[in-house]
Amino acid sequence: MTSSQRPIGVIGLGEMGGTIAQRILAVGHPVIGLDKSPAVEDLDSSGFERVQVPAEVAGRCDVVLVIVHNDDQVREVLLGERGIAEAARPGTVVVVHSTVDPATCTALADELATHDIALIDAGMSRGRGSMRDGVLTLFVGGSADTIEAARWALHLYSNNIVHAGPVGTGMVLKLCNNLLLHANRLAMLEVAHIASTAGLSRESLLDGVRSSTGSSWVLEHWGKKDEDALDAGIGSHPFVDRTTREVVLALKYAKRLGLTLPATTATGKYLPDILTDGLPAHFGSKADGDGRPAGLIRRNRIIEEFRANEGRLGGIRESWKILLLTTVGARSGQRRTTPLSYQAEGDNLYVFASDGGNEKTPDWYHNIRANPKVTVEIGARKFEATAIEVTGVEREEVFTRQIERDPEFARYEASAARAIPVITLREAGA
Repeated sequence: MTSSQRPIGVIGLGEMGGTIAQRILAVGHPVIGLDKSPAVEDLDSSGFERVQVPAEVAGRCDVVLVIVHNDDQVREVLLGERGIAEAARPGTVVVVHSTVDPATCTALADELATHDIALIDAGMSRGRGSMRDGVLTLFVGGSADTIEAARWALHLYSNNIVHAGPVGTGMVLKLCNNLLLHANRLAMLEVAHIASTAGLSRESLLDGVRSSTGSSWVLEHWGKKDEDALDAGIGSHPFVDRTTREVVLALKYAKRLGLTLPATTATGKYLPDILTDGLPAHFGSKADGDGRPAGLIRRNRIIEEFRANEGRLGGIRESWKILLLTTVGARSGQRRTTPLSYQAEGDNLYVFASDGGNEKTPDWYHNIRANPKVTVEIGARKFEATAIEVTGVEREEVFTRQIERDPEFARYEASAARAIPVITLREAGA
């Protein structure tokens, strides 16, 4: 039996994997599939067989598609107990479709090579048509020989195969494409918000932009999720999770390259919350139904997550290094808690009154000037402290070091057109 006669393995039969498997079956080629979730039903085709472990797939297929959720799951499928590496024949090609860190692909390719198994990474992007009809772009990273060996299988469900370069570059291209997609979605939501506030109908906006230089994939596929994001949001949804994860991956990768991405940072900061709660809840001109000022929903969600997980945040905020600072309102006398970026230098703990580059200093800064006694939460630890503003040469030195750690603070100061106050928090009794 030649490679092109053997079944194609598909590990992960969710939205994307299931659709790809159905397409392969529709063109008359057998599929051996695997999904650990019992909620995923078997595909209705005589050419489909479901197995229980990755080794069973690898033992019977020369090309195996991996379409699971994250890096850890990809590693487990390939190298875990009864994984692909245990049973695949020499020359087997593993195609990683999951959106993962490019470094994960290169590391796994090196490991599989010791078993004489080849790996290519193939980021997926929908085209102007249906995946069920084989309309799918693949951004592929790997050697030309390996891609050629698997091309017969890839062409069963993809009409556009782009060879990006060596292993890992397929994911780099996928992340770049998705950054444009997500940043454009945020821009389109803001544009739609401007237009509706100004009295311009949605139909006029979309028709006008569609025929001009601002047109995009997001505009061409404008739909219910976008309309919901302009209202009350779509809530907790896999679409939000996927968007968040892709932006997080891109930001982490950029950081390893030593790059600062202001537009991507802003997209990650705002888009997931806007999709979840709706744009008016965060940037509307009125308070929400509970009377809280616009924007407090995001802050309160961060505080709740911080306290529930001993200072650890997830999603786009996973890499944030923050503490919670509780001050007493200068006018209200009420206790107010604010999440803040911080830096620890020896026994010194510094926070910065940047407010993301806002022209005005934040409320918490005015509170500590009136009453410097504060409560600090870092991780699972909570303590009382005194907030003292750092001035002169010390302030310049501390802020310069902060810019070196996080170049965004240079942009904050330039945008604010003010010297950003630097505060040291001295633990009571220390």
